[in-house]
Amino acid sequence: MKQATTLLLLFISFIAFAQEKKVISSELINAIKKDVWVPFMQSYATLDSEMLKSIHSSDIVRITIDQNEIETGEAYIDHFGGFLEIVKERGSQVAIAFSISSTATNENETVAYQTGYYRLSSKRKDDKEMLIRAYGAFQVGLRKENDTWKIWLDSDKNADISHDYFNQQQIIYELAG
Repeated sequence: MKQATTLLLLFISFIAFAQEKKVISSELINAIKKDVWVPFMQSYATLDSEMLKSIHSSDIVRITIDQNEIETGEAYIDHFGGFLEIVKERGSQVAIAFSISSTATNENETVAYQTGYYRLSSKRKDDKEMLIRAYGAFQVGLRKENDTWKIWLDSDKNADISHDYFNQQQIIYELAG
């Protein structure tokens, strides 16, 4: 009986230890925000395709879940940057905001993984103001390259969420506007 009690206590201790959640430092969160999310939002606001391209690793893997499509490398980066050029040619504006749901990292904080939602807004020639056009769910793999965080894995799909749900996330990044 004593052995069974000891084994039960060891098992409970193991379960409690295994379920302990790693604490992610605010320094890491702020570094990723500075290197990735702020330039991402600024590139949309200013229609700067070069800035948008600069936050991605040259060997990026991009998965568009709703279209069952994977793109990679410089071809994807050029294609994505071209989106902002088209918006500029049409005389439109776009904005993107992010809400971060989770962050995980490796032991030495050189690789990270974030999940969350984005809110895409635009203003077409005939619109009086920016209008929210879509929400999406994303997952990104990030890694440090020359002491700067870059996106090396990017996956997203449409999300049927409300404005309130988006704003309930603990971390929200949007440009003041």
